[in-house]
Amino acid sequence: MITLTALQLALLCAGAALGGAIFGVVGFAYGVVISVFIHHGFAAPDVVFIVVGGALALNLGLLPRFWREIRWREALPYLVGATLGLPIGLWLLTQLDPRAIRAFVAALIIGYGLFALRQHSRAPLRFRAAHGHAVDGAIGFTGGVIGGVSGLGPLVPGVWFGLRGLTKVQQRSLAQPFGLYVQGFMVAWLLASGTVSRNAVEGLAIATPVMLAAAYLGLRGFDRLSTALFQRSVVILAIVGAAVLLWRQL
Repeated sequence: MITLTALQLALLCAGAALGGAIFGVVGFAYGVVISVFIHHGFAAPDVVFIVVGGALALNLGLLPRFWREIRWREALPYLVGATLGLPIGLWLLTQLDPRAIRAFVAALIIGYGLFALRQHSRAPLRFRAAHGHAVDGAIGFTGGVIGGVSGLGPLVPGVWFGLRGLTKVQQRSLAQPFGLYVQGFMVAWLLASGTVSRNAVEGLAIATPVMLAAAYLGLRGFDRLSTALFQRSVVILAIVGAAVLLWRQL
C-alpha cells in the first residue's frame, strides 16, 4: 500500500522524469535535479537516500549501453582516490556544520566550472603517465570527499574528463564506473547507518521506473551531441548544480 501523499508522488515523478532524462544525456546530475523537487516534500535524510539510490539505479540501468566502452584500468586511479576520499567526506559531515561545508563545496565547484569553461577553448591538459595517474587519483579523492559531504562527487571527475580532452564516449566510459562505485558505497553506508525510512524506500521504488524510462529517452540526446557540446553541457550542469546547492544552504 502506498503511503506517500499526492504531493509527494507528483514531486517525485516530475523530478525523476527530468533528472533521468538529463542523466541519459550527460551521465550525471540526476541528484541535482530531483532534489530540487523532492526537497519540498520529503525529510532531508529521505532526500539523500532517494538521490543516491536513484543515481545508483541509473548507473546500473545504463551499464549495458556503455559496458563495452568502459575503461576499467583507466578508471582505477579515480576509484582508488574515491576510496580514500569518501570516508573523509562522510566524517566531515558528522563533525562540522553541514550547511557551511556544502556552501563551501558549492562555491568551489562553481569556481572549478568557470575555470573549465575558460579552458575548453584551449589545448587539453596533458601529463606524463605517472603524473597523470597521480592527478587522476587526486581528482577521484576530491570527488570522494565532495560526494561524502554533498552527494555531488561525480561533478568533479565529470568536468575533469573534458579538460583532459576525452571524447564524449570516453568520458561516459569513465563516469560509469566512478558513479557505480561512489553511489554504491554511499547506499551501503546509508543502509548500515539505519537512517533509511519507509518513505525513502517507497519513494525510490516509485521513482526508479520513471527515471530509467526517461534516461533511455535521454540517450537519444547523448547520441546526437557533438563532443564539444557534450563537454560544455557537463560543465554548465555542474555549475547549475552547485549553484542550486549553494542557494539551498543560504
